[in-house]
Amino acid sequence: MRKILRLSPLLLVLFAAACVTINIYFPAEQVRGAADRIVDEVWGERGREGAPLRAPANPGSSFLQILGPSVAYAAQDIDITTPEIRAIRESMRERSGSLFPYLDSGNVGVGADGFLKVRSTEGLDLRARGEVTRLVNAENEDRSRLYREIARANGFPDRAGEVQQIFAETWRQRAASGWYLERNGGWAQK
Repeated sequence: MRKILRLSPLLLVLFAAACVTINIYFPAEQVRGAADRIVDEVWGERGREGAPLRAPANPGSSFLQILGPSVAYAAQDIDITTPEIRAIRESMRERSGSLFPYLDSGNVGVGADGFLKVRSTEGLDLRARGEVTRLVNAENEDRSRLYREIARANGFPDRAGEVQQIFAETWRQRAASGWYLERNGGWAQK
């Protein structure tokens, strides 16, 4: 009996060290990296003006984490190479050249949600008004499809809204100087 009592603390420490929790989490940092790559591809040099450098996430460790149960994060690479995603990216990249003049002139702005919005039709004739509306609608449809497809292709189809929020941040950060961004219900130039 005394042997068991003497070994109890050792057994308790071994038991605690053996406890490992597997935490499957939403890979926000990996989605950010995918967003950076896609926005760079779609906007090219125009979008790099406002590109901040991101430091990789490091969960770190503390003394208590070393002694107690540890958590193993299941890292996930984000797949942005499915045929559907590649087709959407190509469509957006091809359209961007037609959108730049409207973004530069302020007729189109980047909304708080990351979607494009027709801000003003001032100075546009009837044909140009139709074109800007068509371009913005097509771009926003592709962006919505892209977010849903990234979420589906990577095993979290119910989290497309979170993918969209991360992309919204990137679209706004990478917008060129002089483009309009929606802020607090109004518009301001970057």
